[in-house]
Amino acid sequence: MRLEIYVAQHCLNCDEAVSIAEQVRSIEGIEVEVIDLEQAGQNVPSRVIAVPTYILNGHIISLGNPARETFLAQLRQFHQGGVA
Repeated sequence: MRLEIYVAQHCLNCDEAVSIAEQVRSIEGIEVEVIDLEQAGQNVPSRVIAVPTYILNGHIISLGNPARETFLAQLRQFHQGGVA
């Protein structure tokens, strides 16, 4: 599974997104990438209309930060073959 989290330096809520990404990295089998849209050379995908944006396996799953504990539990369940 691949989780992309799009953030920007001007975003007041993106520190939380980075914290969530760090916790997701502890879930085996999930590749996490935090993409700062303000870094040179970053192309903004047309579907990213806000930050933070969470994309799991190519599908937007959250615009803005999800509730941390619920989100982590859903990812663990999804990764283990359950329904998120």
